Amino acid sequence: MDMIRFNDFYLRLYRANLEQDGRALLGEFYALWREAETSGVAADTLIDETKNCLHRVASTDLFAQAACEWIGDKGHHRLSKALAHEVSVQYLQHPKLVRFALFGATEASASAVARRLCALNVSVPVSLGWVLSLNEDLPPSPLISAATCVVTDFLATEYPATCKRLLEAEPSPLTQSNTAKQLGERLSAESSALDALPHLTELQMSSEMRRSFSYLRRNENRAVTEMAHGESLFELFITAQHFKYSNQVSVEYRNDDETVEAMVPMFTQEMSMELPQTWIADPLLYDQKIMGLWREADQ
Repeated sequence: MDMIRFNDFYLRLYRANLEQDGRALLGEFYALWREAETSGVAADTLIDETKNCLHRVASTDLFAQAACEWIGDKGHHRLSKALAHEVSVQYLQHPKLVRFALFGATEASASAVARRLCALNVSVPVSLGWVLSLNEDLPPSPLISAATCVVTDFLATEYPATCKRLLEAEPSPLTQSNTAKQLGERLSAESSALDALPHLTELQMSSEMRRSFSYLRRNENRAVTEMAHGESLFELFITAQHFKYSNQVSVEYRNDDETVEAMVPMFTQEMSMELPQTWIADPLLYDQKIMGLWREADQ
């Protein structure tokens, strides 16, 4: 298969009216993907060639339709994983829940997507936002209630701190729903129960102990580094240069045959992410829970 067809499709996808032609374009993309798979294209190559198309789908309102068709109805794991990766990267550090328009979706496909988004390890603003949007846009039913119970229990168990932070963010229609309030009350009760547990003073380090511990670790790291330099063959014919980091960096440039030095400030970038609690304690059990979520969506 000629992979340049995905580039041509991306140009049409970028210029198209997604409200009118979105569903047809999704069907065409799925046909191209299946054709590439049956022709023997490597999985990594296929994902690299379709990255722009999937990013375009994940960053527009077309994502809800694509998720219902590819993740919910068809259950294509490789395509679902690629789409979930793009939307997870986009909303990885999102400060609030993501709202999805699910008015035209069927309860079966939307409920299956809610379970499988958790199985695909999608970022919490997306997975929790989807299940709350599901309860807002579709009428109540036993299928939606069952999916909501399973998904919220999974997210509250695996990502309690992230869920609590998202639910306590600025007020929105999603955080004011009954499902969100019940989840928030559960997380608050669990947090209060943990805070009420007795603290063992024997396991707490004083400031002097922390300072001594940091000194020991620094001396140990320095000893390991000096030993590595002493036994390195590169030290025999290469000169080592050591640099110290600061909040500014000096840059030299030529200006009218004169060397000018400019100071450029440096900024730090931090990112924090909560890992699944079960995965930390028992990775095998977590894999079983993930596979169960995917299989239960077919029932």
